[in-house]
Amino acid sequence: MNYKTTATVAALVLAPFAAKAGNLSEPIERSIVPALAPTSTTTDWSGAYVGLSYGFASGDYDFSQLASQNISRDMDDGSLTQLFGGYQVQLGALVYGGELAFGSAQDTVVTGFTTSQVTDMIDLKGRVGYASADFLIYGVLGYTMSQYDDDTTSSYYEWDIGGINYGIGVDYAISDNFVIGAEYLIRDLSGTSLSVQPNTATIDFDTISVRAIYKY
Repeated sequence: MNYKTTATVAALVLAPFAAKAGNLSEPIERSIVPALAPTSTTTDWSGAYVGLSYGFASGDYDFSQLASQNISRDMDDGSLTQLFGGYQVQLGALVYGGELAFGSAQDTVVTGFTTSQVTDMIDLKGRVGYASADFLIYGVLGYTMSQYDDDTTSSYYEWDIGGINYGIGVDYAISDNFVIGAEYLIRDLSGTSLSVQPNTATIDFDTISVRAIYKY
């Protein structure tokens, strides 16, 4: 047998093994590529949560009496501290839910006065947002109940006010359970006193708040 014949026979014998070796490369590549693919970092926003917020307050007061003209005054810049809790549902990137917040306003007096101010406040809010990775951008619409205190020496001059609230906010998940955020909320409030000369007050009460949240 010459060298040419020997080479031909060797090629015929090794061909099936070479083909098998070629076919083995495809499964190996397929098993390696998915393992190297990056994993998703999208936060699961569904479930219950509680938190604490601190807001910088601003706004204005409009007063009207039965026998006098309207009076408009600014609000001294004050603050609002609140505890809150809520629950959210997530469907893909859509996140929606409700939140209840209650707390107390400080130093939100009518400019030029020392006692006339908004005091206790409760916010009931519906939230709808869009989730992207570890961020949640949302809008707010709800109702606020509060109290206006015209004279801290007598409960006779304390009267209830209320109205809609609306705004926007953003949350950032720093871990599976801890979230920080910021929220801008506008409250359009009004109410009438029960004094001998009733006052009707329309109050624009706005806050920019920072929020710390624990998510279950």
